[in-house]
Amino acid sequence: MSNLYEKGKTLLFLAGIEAMLIVCIALANLNPHPIQYFIFYNLMYGLIFSFGVPLYVLRKEKESLASVGIKKPGMRQFIVLFLFAVFSVGGQLIPVIAAGRQILWRRLPMGILPLIMTTFFEEFLFRGFVQSRVEKLFGCFPAIFVSGMMFSLYHIGYPGFRTWEDLLLLFAVGIGFAQSGECRSRE
Repeated sequence: MSNLYEKGKTLLFLAGIEAMLIVCIALANLNPHPIQYFIFYNLMYGLIFSFGVPLYVLRKEKESLASVGIKKPGMRQFIVLFLFAVFSVGGQLIPVIAAGRQILWRRLPMGILPLIMTTFFEEFLFRGFVQSRVEKLFGCFPAIFVSGMMFSLYHIGYPGFRTWEDLLLLFAVGIGFAQSGECRSRE
């Protein structure tokens, strides 16, 4: 019964984190002025719910950062970061170019820091904290599924990612990123 309780408690906690991410992102997009948006988005979504809460739980449970996959970055991690940046920037620029609108290239550097921060927050939360927690309780494949699903669903907070097609594509991307890490239970 204790294991069932722990599984339920973990899933409920992760659902709460997911709900808070969606709310934070949706609220940030209600008033998308650059300074307020970046402060609210990076503070609430990023530092508090994607990083601070999981870090608090790790500390409370006396776990190290290594338990969520934080280690000295290698070539693989830099390649994933680079690919994420290319696809994220490209995903934002291609529709603007296709619509024939002017791109304000001077604003591109303003987007790089949040992009790197978002990459870190997503990797830390979804592929580190969530995936490792679910894997301990349910195994490798459910962990990959839950990590991918949470990655997909948190995008509902963004106005441009609310169609089923977008969510399915993001789920596939989330599964790919989750699968790129090795399951710890195989070690």
